[in-house]
Amino acid sequence: MSEFTGWVKSFSMPVLEPDEIQVWRILLNAQVAAELRLKEALSAAEHLRARRFHFAPDRRRFIIRRAVLRQLLATILEVKPQAIRLEFGAHGKPSVAGQVGADGLRFSCSHSADWALIALTRGNELGVDLEQHRPMADTEDLTRNFFSLVEINELAGLPPELRLAGFFDCWTRKEAFIKAIGLGLSYPLNGFSVSLSPNQPATLLEVADDTEALKKWGLISLNVAPNYSAALVFEKRQTFLKYFTWNWERSS
Repeated sequence: MSEFTGWVKSFSMPVLEPDEIQVWRILLNAQVAAELRLKEALSAAEHLRARRFHFAPDRRRFIIRRAVLRQLLATILEVKPQAIRLEFGAHGKPSVAGQVGADGLRFSCSHSADWALIALTRGNELGVDLEQHRPMADTEDLTRNFFSLVEINELAGLPPELRLAGFFDCWTRKEAFIKAIGLGLSYPLNGFSVSLSPNQPATLLEVADDTEALKKWGLISLNVAPNYSAALVFEKRQTFLKYFTWNWERSS
């Protein structure tokens, strides 16, 4: 599967074809009127959770990303958004209740600052992750504790001006991988290696306890917005990747 090529603004939800992955990019700054309409898609539990946010921007972002997820899932399954029942595995991986087997719907989500990503497919596992670049006081500690020796050396070899992007490229690729395999942070992040040099292809380099992993899993980077890193991990049985931007004009 090729590297990321670009986003298409979609005016309707395309059919999710077999062996296809759709990745949706959502800007989390909808107008208040759109936010009020989106609330109608939420479950009772999500309404309660939304009310617990102290700050309006955080509440708005939560409402938007959950409502868009429900609308996408509902369109594919041909049910009402409120009827979607989400479940969470032992390590926190979300799924749609009843969607099991070879053609069951799978999804993965991530958000950071003003952007969110939703990846959708059928039957095969996948993971997506997104992070805004930002200075952090504990970057060195995180690198030492969670990066493999291969990654530590590659990051140290980057010019200083590229290390922040390199750090987040690495972090999102690692997060996307552990989401895809469904083990979350119970799986040691330093037990596998990914490439991290900015402007170079994303690659899963090695997985210490799984000699078949490189054959099974694909990894690509996604260009969401300036000063963001994003990655998608997917089973290589998938053959088609499509990228869409959620069109707020259809929701206004």
